[in-house]
Amino acid sequence: MAITLNKQAIRCEEIAIANGKITPSSSARPLLYDISRSWRDLCDATGFRNDSSGSWSEREIQAAEVMIATMTYLQRIGCKNIERLLLDIIEYHSRNIE
Repeated sequence: MAITLNKQAIRCEEIAIANGKITPSSSARPLLYDISRSWRDLCDATGFRNDSSGSWSEREIQAAEVMIATMTYLQRIGCKNIERLLLDIIEYHSRNIE
């Protein structure tokens, strides 16, 4: 199953608005706090399976939350192509292997 990050980022922003994390006119700053909060939760997560999901560990779920918060932030700051950005940054890292 392919996931289109650009489309999902739009959906993530819509969900953040619907959940009251941001408003349609909010700056991106609250989303930075959301990334930070998600990161701290990831640091505290364990490898145990989450009771509500059953399939995923706390670490896996929290890592996904960091990604979702970051995609929402990128969408909010107007990143036109999140997929291309990630591919470009991965390529940059691959060229700079020491």
